[in-house]
Amino acid sequence: MGCYFDYNATTPLRQSAKSAIIEGIDRYWQNPSSPYVSSARAKNVLETSRETLASLLGTQPESVVFTGGATEANNSIIEYLSRLSSQNQVLLLSPFEHPSVLDAARHFWGDRLRFIRSKANGTIDLEDFSVQMKSSSIAAVSVMAVNNETGVIQPVNEIAEACAGSGVLFHCDASQWFGKLSSSRVPRCDFLVGCGHKFWGPKGAGFISLSDRSDGFCSQFGGGQERGRRGGTENILLVLGMVEALAFAEKRLSDFASQATYRDRFEAGLTDHIPATEIVGNTGTRLANTSFLLLPDYENIRWVRKLDLKGFQVSTGSACSTGKTSSSPVLTALGFASEAGRKSVRVSSWADTSERDWGNLTQAFNEVWTDFQNADGSGMTEVVSI
Repeated sequence: MGCYFDYNATTPLRQSAKSAIIEGIDRYWQNPSSPYVSSARAKNVLETSRETLASLLGTQPESVVFTGGATEANNSIIEYLSRLSSQNQVLLLSPFEHPSVLDAARHFWGDRLRFIRSKANGTIDLEDFSVQMKSSSIAAVSVMAVNNETGVIQPVNEIAEACAGSGVLFHCDASQWFGKLSSSRVPRCDFLVGCGHKFWGPKGAGFISLSDRSDGFCSQFGGGQERGRRGGTENILLVLGMVEALAFAEKRLSDFASQATYRDRFEAGLTDHIPATEIVGNTGTRLANTSFLLLPDYENIRWVRKLDLKGFQVSTGSACSTGKTSSSPVLTALGFASEAGRKSVRVSSWADTSERDWGNLTQAFNEVWTDFQNADGSGMTEVVSI
């Protein structure tokens, strides 16, 4: 899939993960909570997957809760934290959070939100964080591990250490971390979230890793499954595929890291050919696969359409299903004007993306730019159903 450059949005299902799911369909379709031998086998394979995942995370199996994905996990955690807090306490969070965190925070916390200032390199300002943490009103902290748009890696290990030292609960959405950076380096926090389809696993599968400070957490009611922390019959099939995919992705981390060289050449090729192109977050520490561009003169949806016609799939930084664009909270937090969101294009690769693929993408961008220059150059928005 050398022409696909939207891996931060979703990844294809890996063959070994698909095989694990198919095996589960044939052999482990029983309800793992039922009292007969075949169900016990299903329960055993579920718990073996939990042990494998816990080993990758460097934690204990009993701390792992399987979920239906990161959105479910983030929503339930933010709601739980709000119930634990008093009315004079606030949630401290980064301005870069995914909507599954930010929208949930606005819903459950209302005006009891406080944001950490950002730095020009796309990370939160640790000095501002330290100052705000001195307030007794902080009930909990939520900071994503890696931004899904810019690929910038946040200083989450420092945040985790500060929260642990002050007794403040820390929630970290690490959906973009897993499969791209070593799971052994992920921050030790109270609520750690991962999502299967971000690393070659199936959609509809995710997990939370809990600390021993999460007593009483329950993402949804309805049964005693997942040690009473998520009611509902466990989806063994998707769990098998997700854990197999992460175990494989961990073996490809060095190949993934090599993407940085190709990505940097791509960015140099664009900035040489397309004047006034900006690379957001390139002064910070980024994932090796991600480039978040602000392109001059023309709407991002036009770039996406033209590149798609040339066989390359990229995304806008903030596009909805109708093809309209809006301001990006990430760009706003970094001080860009609201209209910058209409010029943003995100490119994201994977370990299998070759140097040639990146070179062809560079050529395609440059050809589109030339096409625009040779056309009317109006830059008017084109709305398209996707």
